[in-house]
Amino acid sequence: MKDREEWLRERFHTILLATDFHQNSRLALDYAAALAHHFDSKLVALNAFEFGPYGKTVEILDHVPSRERLAAEEQLATFVGEAGMAEVLTEAVVVEGFVTSAIIKALSERSVDLLVIGTEGIHEGLDHFVLGSNTEALVLGSHRPTLTVGPHVPQATGQSIAFQKILYISDFSVASAAAATYALAFGQAFDAEVELYQLASKAARKAVPGLERTAAQYCDVLRFADPDLPTQWYDHEFQLSRILPESELMAKVSEPSNLIVLGVQPASFLQRHLHTSLAYRLLANAGSPVLAIPAGAAAARVREA
Repeated sequence: MKDREEWLRERFHTILLATDFHQNSRLALDYAAALAHHFDSKLVALNAFEFGPYGKTVEILDHVPSRERLAAEEQLATFVGEAGMAEVLTEAVVVEGFVTSAIIKALSERSVDLLVIGTEGIHEGLDHFVLGSNTEALVLGSHRPTLTVGPHVPQATGQSIAFQKILYISDFSVASAAAATYALAFGQAFDAEVELYQLASKAARKAVPGLERTAAQYCDVLRFADPDLPTQWYDHEFQLSRILPESELMAKVSEPSNLIVLGVQPASFLQRHLHTSLAYRLLANAGSPVLAIPAGAAAARVREA
């Protein structure tokens, strides 16, 4: 029998902060360090760089670090030093390669449990929205819980961290169900109230019988995945009552000092919903960090002490 905070502590042995040195990277480092301090985790700061035309040749033929590597190492050392994270940071690492793939590779090689990244917000392109630089690809491809810290998030204070509320946002999918355990665990770890809200399209809300069946199936998945969630979470009528109008949901996620938790999986929450204007606006205006939990991440059941 173990409580949920201990369950989280056992899953967050190593936290990796991936940085491109932009302003929100410093903000993300503050949150990564505060979480590492709270859970007694190892904290790694990582920068991925790409060789210029001759950098790789220099390293192979001359067996010396390239200018790109030396510049990245110096910049990372400065970035970490200015943040004053000496008591928390365990390692600073520079890796070479295409940014997204290099970071995802590092997650596996270094047995990372939580990825933390800063994002500059959401920008609209011709046919597609981009969630910051490489952020969307990392959230979808990391297969690790990923905390994104956006431009509207307040700065963490020193090595302490507090969340007033945990906002668990679901979409009645199996992928989003995996995040329920994490939402409740963070609520216990930070003594914060957990609020659950559901996303549903206008078309889904109009097709009432189908939506009711989906909600009932979602409740069955929740009960199987974690039988120790609040009892009302297994009630499909309660879940249906947690669907909010767009304006109210926008107001909820724009509140500061909370933690937003949602589930992700390719072809599920992010791919199915994130490419809609509503979901993009939700994340673009998030006033709190967003913790994305991949499907299956909460497979181990938790028992309350």
